[in-house]
This record gives sequence, structure tokens and C-alpha cells, in this order.
Amino acid sequence: MSESLLERAADEFRRQYGLPAAFCVRAPGRVNLLGEHTDYNGLPVLPMAIDRCIAIAARPRDGRRVRAVALDWGHEIESFELAPAIPKHPQGHWMNYIKAGMQGILAKLCPDEREGMTGCDMVIAGNIPAEAGLSSSSALVVASAMTLLHVHHRTVGRLTLAEWMAEAEWYVGTRGGGMDQAVCLLGQPDHALQIDFFPLRAQPVSWPKEYAVVLCDSGVRAKKSESALRAYNFRSAECRLAARLLNQALARNGWESQFQRLGDLLRPPFHFSYTEIRDLAESALRDTYRYSELVQALGEESRVIEILRDCSIPGDPGDSGPRFHCGKRYRHVAREALRVVKSRELLDRGEMEAFGELMLEGHASARDDFEISCPPLDQLVRIAMESGAVGARLTGAGFGGCTVNVVRRDQVKEFLAAVRSHPGLPPSITHPGMIFPVNAAPAAAYYPIS
Repeated sequence: MSESLLERAADEFRRQYGLPAAFCVRAPGRVNLLGEHTDYNGLPVLPMAIDRCIAIAARPRDGRRVRAVALDWGHEIESFELAPAIPKHPQGHWMNYIKAGMQGILAKLCPDEREGMTGCDMVIAGNIPAEAGLSSSSALVVASAMTLLHVHHRTVGRLTLAEWMAEAEWYVGTRGGGMDQAVCLLGQPDHALQIDFFPLRAQPVSWPKEYAVVLCDSGVRAKKSESALRAYNFRSAECRLAARLLNQALARNGWESQFQRLGDLLRPPFHFSYTEIRDLAESALRDTYRYSELVQALGEESRVIEILRDCSIPGDPGDSGPRFHCGKRYRHVAREALRVVKSRELLDRGEMEAFGELMLEGHASARDDFEISCPPLDQLVRIAMESGAVGARLTGAGFGGCTVNVVRRDQVKEFLAAVRSHPGLPPSITHPGMIFPVNAAPAAAYYPIS
């Protein structure tokens, strides 16, 4: 499938620009099996790169202008000038992800190097469903950055590039972690990855060949220019506030050291276990706080406002504004990290029934404590289990998108038929192609033009 996508991008490049492309880039999407919203908290995730991808055909050009044609977004033609601070398109526009990747590269270069950078012509094709929780946006960010690097014959280590791109994607307004960019650049066929953060590192986890991964697209779109973006960033702020509250709790018990993220407790000087982190989060935090209660607990209003602004939440919400569910959010994060660690052992032993139980626990936690599910996703999880799945859960940031389902490989056809014909199927699923199997795919790579 990715070969035909590359050919499609290369063929359109010649039609659009009258010259052959010089090279192509392929960057995969991903499905997250376990570890939702743990990455920006410094805790592990278990994703898999998938055989749905973004493909870019490109050729260097004179000057600093970048031109791009998007085949799967209405054949729009857009352009911009390379610069240290590139003006944004409207919130949610696909061009912002290209700008994010390229500006992320420029930000790491010295002024003399940036001055010598030239632009390129691009054609973009993709078969990752947009806004479906499968990381089409990060694949486009990574592919765009790799395009600019290749135009200038530069190489950057993959771990380093993944860290750069996690930071670069903040350009679009999402205060996320580094999972999506890392699995895009480090994925392996027939494997999931356990990815840890600060510092970034990844370990391949063999996927049992007897089991398949099937995605069910709910049809509910979590648009990154609308309420889902605000809800995502608000949860990031709640987690950061929870870390501040936990620092206060540790200080009362004689700890002088401070930490930024829950995952920092795994490292010196704390050396907490995952179980101890879970127990601390559950014992030291209340489920919900008013704004004034946060200010009182942290001792200074400016600390609260600083965190909110860092997470793109402007101003002082006051007690009439939303509540801060710090305890619930960190309860999910701490338990989810423990599920990731347990899951690797289960996959190594091929204990898929137990792995499926962890998936169901993760979905319930994401629904009840992190509150990122929605009725169609809950319906799809229930339908999947009734149709023979071993495990099922939402995947990605939530608020819509897909569920991920683990099914015995020899039962995939029966599973697909059962789900597609189920009387409880959400009406937002408008055609059978929204329910489809995926395979573990290799990392993003360059391809010559044949």
C-alpha cells in the first residue's frame, strides 16, 4: 500500500511541476496499544507504527520558498518562505504541520546554517484517516522535517530527530509528549515499541504472529482547532498542577528535591517503583480542586497561572470556571504506566488474554478518570468484545477517533463481519472501510525515484 502511495505522489509531482521528483519520504502513522497521555508525564507507552502512512515526493528549488500540493486535502496548493519564525496558517490547517517540521529543523541550526537553507517543491499523499487518533499529523511533521534535511544532505540521529519533532509540534498548539514522533521514526515490522522518556529511549517488543490488530474508526473527529485541542491542553495542565501538588506532599515528608513530571520519581534521588508512584498519586491528591484551592495549596497564584499559560490556557479561570481534576488525571496516568510495564511481560510470554484485560482496564480508566472517551468509542469497545476480540480500547488522544482491537489472526474475517453487521454500531460509522486491520510497519524512510 505504501509503495502505491509513493508512486501516486511521484506521478503527481511530475504532472504538477513538469519535472521528476528527486526523492520520496514515507512516514507511518501509529496505533497506541497502551499508555494514553503518559508520555508528557515522563512515563512509558506501548505504540506500534502501522502500514498507513504519509508520502512526500520532493525536489529542491532555488530560493527559500516551499511549495506543497496536498492530494488528499482537496488538491490545495500552498506555499511559505523558510524563516526562523514562520507565520501560521489558520488553526488546524494541514500546512501548519509542514511548517512545524521545517521550523523545528531551522530552530536547531546556527544562524549561518539557517541563512543558507533553500526551499523545495512537494507533493503530499496519505492514507491515514485524519483526526482519527492515528497520528497523521505527527507523520506529516516528521516527513516534512526529513524532506528539508534530505534537500540539504543533512543527517540527524533518529532519537535526536524524534526529540526535536516532539518540541516542534508545539507550533500547532498541542502540548503533547513525544510518543507519536518517536514511533514514527523508530518503528519496526512485527514489533510494538516500549518507549520511555527523559531521556528518550525505545525497546522493541515482539508482537505475537497469531494475533492481529484491527482498528474501528468511530467517525467522531477530534478537531485540533476546536474544543478537543482545549480539552487536551487542559489535561496537560491538570497533570502539571498535580505534579506541583505532589511536590508539596513530598516536601511535608522531608523530601527536599523537586520534580517536574511523575516519571521523574523513577530516577534519582527518588528511585520510586511504578507501584509506589501509583500509591503516592492515589494517597496525596484529591480528585477535584477549585481554582482558589489550587492557589492556596501551592502558595502562590503566579505558579498556577504560569502552568495554565504554558499549556495555552489563558488567564485566571477563578472558582466560577472549570474544576481541576488533578487526582483523577494522575490516578489514570500512574495506573496506565503500570499497565504498560506489565504488558511487555505478557507479550513476551504470549499471554494475550491477560493483555486484553489490561486494554479493557486502560479504556475504563481513560473513560472514567481521564475523561477522554465518548459514547461511540464506548459502544465500539463493547461491540468488539461481543464480536470476539481479546481486548479493545480507545487509542490516541481521545475525544473521538478509533478503537484498537486485538483479534486472533485466524478470526479476523469473522470479527470484521460481526462488527460491521452489529445492530449497535454507531451511526457515525458510515461505510465498511472504517473498520480495518493494520500491520506493524517500519520506521519513516527515504525512497529513490525509480
